[in-house]
Amino acid sequence: MSSTAPRSLLHTLVVPMLLAAAPLGCGESAVTPPPSAADAATADTGAVAVADVPAAVDAGEAPSEDVPPMVVRDVPDPDIAEPPLEVGSCDALAPGMVTGFRVDSLDRSFILTLPPGATAQGGHWAVVFNWHGLGDSAANMNPLFAGEVGNAAMPFILVTPVSTRLGPTTSPLGLEWENLRATTPNREARLFDAVLRCLDQRWGVDRDRVYTAGFSAGAIMSDLLGVLRGSQLAAIASYSGGYFSNPENPPTLGPLRTYPAWPALPSSARYAQLMMFGGESDAFNLFVAMAHFDVFAGNDVGYLNARQHDVVYCNHNSGHTVPRALLGRQVVQFFAAHPRGVAASPWAAALPTAWPSYCGFRARLQ
Repeated sequence: MSSTAPRSLLHTLVVPMLLAAAPLGCGESAVTPPPSAADAATADTGAVAVADVPAAVDAGEAPSEDVPPMVVRDVPDPDIAEPPLEVGSCDALAPGMVTGFRVDSLDRSFILTLPPGATAQGGHWAVVFNWHGLGDSAANMNPLFAGEVGNAAMPFILVTPVSTRLGPTTSPLGLEWENLRATTPNREARLFDAVLRCLDQRWGVDRDRVYTAGFSAGAIMSDLLGVLRGSQLAAIASYSGGYFSNPENPPTLGPLRTYPAWPALPSSARYAQLMMFGGESDAFNLFVAMAHFDVFAGNDVGYLNARQHDVVYCNHNSGHTVPRALLGRQVVQFFAAHPRGVAASPWAAALPTAWPSYCGFRARLQ
């Protein structure tokens, strides 16, 4: 098949791959599959479901041939300035579901959870963004962190975005979020910009404590924010994520190797990363290819270390899910210990004693 196939045809080829009914979808029913014999000794058997989403309908047979390469012409150029950000009224921000929040030409929604005292004068608050997986919802993802906003070590404002349901037939393309082909401007990065601007205007933001986390497609979105907004982030936590700016990752997708396209991770980004994945059974069924999050993690730890990022690396061996030993409380503990610009991670010598033994520290290259 010619590599110049029209975009509409490419969409019809990709639809079956992403929507085929499969037990290992990208997060979408985060049920723990049985561990392999090799993993059984270290498996975390207390996994909890982040999403409980019905199986997708079968969209038909997938093509047997390779998906033709896509022309890489919509990847952001770091030398191209983005247009001015257009933001609606910041007065729309209030605790609970925020709807109709205008960002450029789109009305966006998100759940806003505030810590006690957030609306008082003179605030200086940490902020955590929390992105859900494919087919999941903000309402289902929000409780992962909502109970931690008032913690003593680092109270924070929680932002759990609602997706615009991007997919293989939408423009732009995406997996729930604009996270496959990173166009300029990127709608999720612009939402990040707009919400931070309004939070700062309303209640005050500690710009050295801005964080992002996500599960599966939402983890990939958080990793992409590291590429697009890395100089603004203190740390990232990814449950089964991956960097498509890492040249080792796209080839693992076989016939879909040309589908994702990200710019390079900028040298100005210095955030710490908490990378969590579920062993060999942590996979995403693309029908004609499998995305293996354990492979992404193995590739990405060295990729990040070489670019001056400290990494806490956790193989919980529980498949494509969120393990009970690494919930919001543990992620917030990691965030609190890693503000932006920290010279050396306080966890370099040892992780906190209550952390699971399957986690380790991988230091940035000096």
